[in-house]
Amino acid sequence: MSSVGEAEDTLQGLDRAVSELLGAERRLRGRQKGELTVNHIRALSWLSRNDDSATAGEIARETGLNPASVTGLLDQLEAQGLAVRERSATDRRVVRVTMTDQGREVLARKREYWRGCWEEALRDVPAAERRVAADVLHRIAKLYDGVGREE
Repeated sequence: MSSVGEAEDTLQGLDRAVSELLGAERRLRGRQKGELTVNHIRALSWLSRNDDSATAGEIARETGLNPASVTGLLDQLEAQGLAVRERSATDRRVVRVTMTDQGREVLARKREYWRGCWEEALRDVPAAERRVAADVLHRIAKLYDGVGREE
């Protein structure tokens, strides 16, 4: 097979793998009714990396979630005692979302669970290949973010 043909096969394989990954994530979201979902974890994780506090708009923008979905998601996190919303003392128009101690504990448990899953699934993959895979996924994310913006 020519190098052009191999490159095309590789790109098609990568495209299929990304489609499978996105489909698997959608299916995972569908199985998580009544518990913390992938989106809950994304929001809590982003809060934890940002001093446990942000606005709903910041959470939506930084996690890639729909702002309307974030409102419902925050309602759920608040109902479970994992986050609270408070008006800013300096600007009453601003509502800050803050992760609670319970939210930090639940997030730590979820992270530990997922770390174990990742370690088990990737046990036989050398660290150098994991770094390459991460780089490729970052590039694909940038590609997706740029599609439709060049017009």
